[in-house]
Amino acid sequence: MQEMVVTIIILGILAAIAIVIFLALLERWRVEAATNQLVADLRLAHTSSTNRLTDWRVVALFGRAEEDEGPDYYLVQLEVPYNAGDPTPRVIERKKRFFPGNVQMMNVQNPSGTYIKDDQAADYWVSPWESPDLPNDYTRTLEFNSDGTMRYPVGPNGSVCVSVDTEPRNRVVSLSATSRVRVEYDTDRTCKEPPY
Repeated sequence: MQEMVVTIIILGILAAIAIVIFLALLERWRVEAATNQLVADLRLAHTSSTNRLTDWRVVALFGRAEEDEGPDYYLVQLEVPYNAGDPTPRVIERKKRFFPGNVQMMNVQNPSGTYIKDDQAADYWVSPWESPDLPNDYTRTLEFNSDGTMRYPVGPNGSVCVSVDTEPRNRVVSLSATSRVRVEYDTDRTCKEPPY
């Protein structure tokens, strides 16, 4: 009888450990799926901008609550290409994009220790969407141009983090000159949830 009780206790402990490991893996898989989706949309925006000869944007939203039904980011097509200082062209198409489960976007700390916001840049970087409940400083706009480059309001590269409750988290970085996208695990802990 004692052997059976010990066996049941051991099996219970092993089952609990297996469930904890499975839940951690499930969160990791969700973050990986969301990261792959974002990278695919960044590459789609780049390809579409050069093929259709117009500018495209990926507008990331930060600080969305888990129960919020709003999108995690927008894929935006502008009417025509434009230069810095020109008025922003009309938006042709705005696609809402959603991550699986409770995955969300997080802002990234720059080398000076501050968090870059769209409202720190010129007016033409204001995100073209129709959501008055979320201010512009909770967005990150990456713009892909018809000449194959990527513009980001305040630096050579643009990056965001994809995460579930701050762990695990991936950092997605776009390089301006080439529009290349790379994904790295956020080992240097630069990701941060709002308020910034």
